[in-house]
Amino acid sequence: MLRSSVPCLLAAALAVPVPALAYWQWRDANGHMVYSDVPPSTAAAKVLRAPGRHAGEFQPVQVQAADAAAPAPAKPSSKPAVAAPTPEEAFQKRREASLKAAAEDARKETEAAERAVRCAQLRNYATGLQQGMRAAVAGPDGSLQHLNSEQRQAEILKTSANLEKHCS
Repeated sequence: MLRSSVPCLLAAALAVPVPALAYWQWRDANGHMVYSDVPPSTAAAKVLRAPGRHAGEFQPVQVQAADAAAPAPAKPSSKPAVAAPTPEEAFQKRREASLKAAAEDARKETEAAERAVRCAQLRNYATGLQQGMRAAVAGPDGSLQHLNSEQRQAEILKTSANLEKHCS
């Protein structure tokens, strides 16, 4: 019974359509096989697979007559010409930029969270000072010296200024 169901399962599996993957495949000038999410940048590449196209149909855009009337390129400089990046290099560059942006966003979120914590602590301290909480500062010898009314007022003003400057 088991032997007769295997061909049926195999036939059913082969009958299920598989969606086509959207990627480009070509051989570069050195003969290396290249797979990418973007088309090749050179006409010399022999496209083997393109999204929605058959092999060999891809042709880069040709310069139109209107573009030919454009001003002539400037004189070549003494600097050596920089080759266009390969699709792999372009992909890596996009990936690095994406990772860098994500890291920068994470850093900014962390800084914002730390700032929120510091501001909450500073507000709590200011509230405590205004409500008459007993406060002390370290003296020159390291001992605690409790604030008198003048020192408390000065500390309240200093704390309020810090709140306005850093937490508004």
